[in-house]
Amino acid sequence: MFGLFKKKEQSLKITDRIWMSESYKLKAFVEEWKKNKETVFIFWFDETLREVETEMAKEITEQPLLFTAREVTAPHLSGKPVVFAEHYPLPQKENELFERLGLKEVWIWSALNEPLFHRFGGEKIIQMMKTMGMKEEDPVEHAMISKAIRNAQEKIEKKVTLEQTAHSQKDWLQKNFPAENA
Repeated sequence: MFGLFKKKEQSLKITDRIWMSESYKLKAFVEEWKKNKETVFIFWFDETLREVETEMAKEITEQPLLFTAREVTAPHLSGKPVVFAEHYPLPQKENELFERLGLKEVWIWSALNEPLFHRFGGEKIIQMMKTMGMKEEDPVEHAMISKAIRNAQEKIEKKVTLEQTAHSQKDWLQKNFPAENA
């Protein structure tokens, strides 16, 4: 009656995988593709796409499935594993794409030395991880990290009134969320 006892629809599961440095994240793309050549990699920014293309070209000759967020469609994915190469600074834009693509689970790979994390203390987290004995090549996954990322995105979203497009995360932040807003 009135849907009170209806089973709640399963929400999207977002798993963040974080490396200390971008260089290890880039190597992880190559390793992931070698494990599963069906993996689709999606990029919010052209610069990140070019970086991954360059890294992959060093080790593989086949063409991996690489798409920008603006060009990918649901048929490109059809049951394949999907990895996003970074977070978009605005969570609403991420959510809209995830919904449009019909995704139930999303993997987002980031590095603590990326511009988005630089604005929110990524260097301190790197030092803490090193103090704990973690290696740079070891990624971290934890719900607390995903929640902290979402909080940072929401902070940015509250400050951005008119979004300007950009070709890199760094450029996007400079145009839309200057350091004095951080």
